[in-house]
Amino acid sequence: MQLHIEKARNIIAKYLPTEYVDKVLEKLPPDSKVSKGTIRNVKNKLSDRYDVLNAMVEVALEHKALQEKLITIIT
Repeated sequence: MQLHIEKARNIIAKYLPTEYVDKVLEKLPPDSKVSKGTIRNVKNKLSDRYDVLNAMVEVALEHKALQEKLITIIT
């Protein structure tokens, strides 16, 4: 596997929230016609759609930032 894809998948595995599908759809262009099933397939490594993978990383990094902000607030 290519290193950048492996890094992306590590970020997704660690930080992607459980309610990720609709958030990923919001990141994709409206004309992309990506289904919820396709998004799940990318997460489960059954597909390598780079546009979906990039959107998933964006959602995961946003979730990571929210987690870090919460930690900062409560400590």
